[in-house]
Amino acid sequence: MLPTPPAQVAETPAQTPLRFDLKSALARAKEQNALLKAAAARVEERRGLIIATRADALPQFNASADFTRNRDVSILNSSFVDSPLFSGFDKNTLVGARSFYTTQFSLSQPIFYFGKLNSAVEVAKIGQQEAQAAYTTAELDTLHGVAKAYLAVLGAEAQLDVVAVRLKTSERFLEDVKSKLEVQSATQLDLLRAQAELQGVIPDVLQAKADFARALEVLDGQLGLDPSTPLRLEKLPVPDIPEDLQGVPRSELDQLEQQEKAIGINDRILSSDLKPKLDFNANYGWQVNKTDNLFHEPYETWRFSLTLKVPIFDGLRSSGKRAQNRAVLEQVRQQKVDLERQIQVQQQTARREIQKSLALLEAATKAHDAGNEALRVSRESFDQGLITSLDLLQAERTERQLESARVRAQLGVWSALFDERRSLGLPPL
Repeated sequence: MLPTPPAQVAETPAQTPLRFDLKSALARAKEQNALLKAAAARVEERRGLIIATRADALPQFNASADFTRNRDVSILNSSFVDSPLFSGFDKNTLVGARSFYTTQFSLSQPIFYFGKLNSAVEVAKIGQQEAQAAYTTAELDTLHGVAKAYLAVLGAEAQLDVVAVRLKTSERFLEDVKSKLEVQSATQLDLLRAQAELQGVIPDVLQAKADFARALEVLDGQLGLDPSTPLRLEKLPVPDIPEDLQGVPRSELDQLEQQEKAIGINDRILSSDLKPKLDFNANYGWQVNKTDNLFHEPYETWRFSLTLKVPIFDGLRSSGKRAQNRAVLEQVRQQKVDLERQIQVQQQTARREIQKSLALLEAATKAHDAGNEALRVSRESFDQGLITSLDLLQAERTERQLESARVRAQLGVWSALFDERRSLGLPPL
């Protein structure tokens, strides 16, 4: 019996990476981010609430039809049936089952509620404005989250490049030591050092790959993509830092202001529950025991009423609700005061962080220039036989580390700029 050949496994073609610069990434997040879509839906929900609330002040018109069949025996329990007139009379004829067909149109209209209905509509409109401010807040948080995730990917990619160069250099150094060992120009100790150097780089490579993959997954999620989607991001130049960046009113403060207005109007609504209310109700239709008589005279039935309701005592329920409402209003006012102070601190801290990040970038750039020069000198010395390959390896590693520090410092300037723009209520770009 011939052995079964192994199954041919079709190779899955590599997915083409999606290319993004920072501007296009922010634009996609604005359209596809799930949290932003939910915030936009909340604005639409508040628009619908305005329509539903306004309906309480408008006439309500309904049509109904009813069929009823019943057997009423209340007459048998009255003293009238016990009179001598009904002696020997078959009482079942008095309580036979009967059918009724009813069609009816009804109209109800609130007339006067001491401003309660208009205030409720006003609160609903303020709720829409509050939801719009919440959407602005969610949009800013999302866009700045995408910008920070973009920087995280670039930082992880820079670190990945550094450890990749370190790995390549360590492998080259190991091969160089092995070749020297064959011609007895290196010792067994040199070989062990080279192997230890290579093994020490591998965990850093694995960690850098994991950090890069994690940063990509976070950015994919914020862009509304599958977490496994490969991305290729454009590098960022050194940003231009404006001297006097002007902000806009913070949407978070606007949210609290709208809440404060709504709570103040809600107090009027609660107080109106203690005042008289006037309603109008009307009904018109037909009630018959035979369907042929529907919509004919004299089987018409109608009724209208004006109802005045005057609250006398509700067990202090309304007073308790108003006390709660005043307490909530005070909480919102204090939250607003606290948020205003936090915003001031954020803005001042952000400006200081920009100055610090610029100084770090300048220092990292100078250090990298010095590392480049040291690497050039080390290569010349190695070519002349003045230093060993291990010394050259150390110089190359130092240069890569300084390059990584320079890139991280440059991304730190971007991060500080994003923080300042967020504190001023501005998008990342």
